Amino acid sequence: MNKCEKWLCGKLQGRSEVLCDDIRSAAKKEGFTRAELKAARKALNVKTFHQSDGGIETQNWFWYLEVQT
Repeated sequence: MNKCEKWLCGKLQGRSEVLCDDIRSAAKKEGFTRAELKAARKALNVKTFHQSDGGIETQNWFWYLEVQT
């Protein structure tokens, strides 16, 4: 697991979901590129969902790690 993967795993582990924009902003502050973050997301098999409000999609995307049983 590389540095970005470890960082992302730490941000998502134990949480139900995290706003994608918050993760991207924090990753940028840590010095990770969008490409590194994307690769880490794929390597960790991070799941995403698009928030809706009354059947209307919002601009909010969330990331989460699926719980392994």
